[in-house]
Amino acid sequence: MVDLNTTKSKIKMVLIGAGNRGRGVFGRYALDNPHKAEYVAVVEPDDEKRAIFGAEHNIPESRRFKASEDFFRKNGKIADAIIIATLETERLNIILGSIDKQYNILVEKPLGCTMEEVLKIADAASRFKEIFVVCHQMRYVAGYDIIKSLIKSGRFGKIIAMQHSENLSYHHMAHSFVRGLFNNDSMTPMILAKSCHDMDIMRYLIDKRPLRVSSFGNLNYFRKENAPEGAPNYCLQGCHEYKNCPYDVQKIYFNENTDPAYIRQMGIVKNNQELFELLRHNQFGRCVFKCNNNVVDHQVVHIEFEDGITGSFQMAGHNYLERRITKLSLTNGEIYFDTNEGLIQASTFAPANEEIIKPAGMESSHMGGDKAIMDAFVDAICTGEKKHIITPVEMSLDSHLMAFAAEKARLNNLVVDINEFESECRKKI
Repeated sequence: MVDLNTTKSKIKMVLIGAGNRGRGVFGRYALDNPHKAEYVAVVEPDDEKRAIFGAEHNIPESRRFKASEDFFRKNGKIADAIIIATLETERLNIILGSIDKQYNILVEKPLGCTMEEVLKIADAASRFKEIFVVCHQMRYVAGYDIIKSLIKSGRFGKIIAMQHSENLSYHHMAHSFVRGLFNNDSMTPMILAKSCHDMDIMRYLIDKRPLRVSSFGNLNYFRKENAPEGAPNYCLQGCHEYKNCPYDVQKIYFNENTDPAYIRQMGIVKNNQELFELLRHNQFGRCVFKCNNNVVDHQVVHIEFEDGITGSFQMAGHNYLERRITKLSLTNGEIYFDTNEGLIQASTFAPANEEIIKPAGMESSHMGGDKAIMDAFVDAICTGEKKHIITPVEMSLDSHLMAFAAEKARLNNLVVDINEFESECRKKI
């Protein structure tokens, strides 16, 4: 870790989007690390969210903006960095505006809603001299950092194949991708909205360019025809099946294990009574079989990388435990990682040896990746050394290509050539 006492004392930041991730993760970072970073402005269309974030960070009224257009028009460069945590439908012009003002940038993934948008951003970033980080925080998770080191050691030989899965818990699936903000591919397909991280970590660990992609999947369960007979549109309208339904809102939102992020996505909720009243009529209170969802609830992706390396990825939203499982098959060994167990099993063939490694620091948000990526971003700005950054925008292009190509393959029953796909998209810019 860089000794910030010998460099810039701390950085000034602007937050655009003070919702769940903006306030709960990026905002929290500055409150927990006031010696490293502070927010000097906020852009947020919701009046209550904007006011609360402004109060938490002592931001004057003159630096609280409802729209990003107002912020960019009324200000020159007033900080070291901009953190962009809006919905992906809003990111393109905000990113381009931040580049124009020469801010250091950290932006939530995915970069955009179409491959054409992502290519526009990547092209603009290629001429950009400041730091531009895409929030693929899985690369910063201690477990994946150790796996990367094991691969680099050479002891396990060369990678032959990789199996990777994202196992969404049933309640996370219901909250975010059936009832929630990312339930419809009019914004982005599931493979991008939820699994862009997974495409990225496969690309990062294999360290070869993807060549061809195929994919299969569909929306199998969360459909109107699977609703219990007589079920109302909202759980709290007196559903007779609530005792037997794992998706009943009283089971998901009113217990000590409820993810605070679930509640933050509903806005500023002060207590359980207010939450109860919201769920009577908001989108998160709907019957899971009667939503406007159309994103898949399970999908597989098969990828051919350079040097004949193959990768397979599976996403499913029907799991008791939320976890990712990664298995690498190499010419002289095998590396296995289950994020729920928190253990890496690393075995070599010659000499025959098995090692169990327990990575430290994986207890906090996104297995410690959220804090780690913010630390890296802040340290890079303070020191001017980009070596701290392992998720620059140019590295993120392939993961977006993989995701969009996978969706094209799924919808059209194709094997998609990545280079041809990129060329086709560039013709549309």
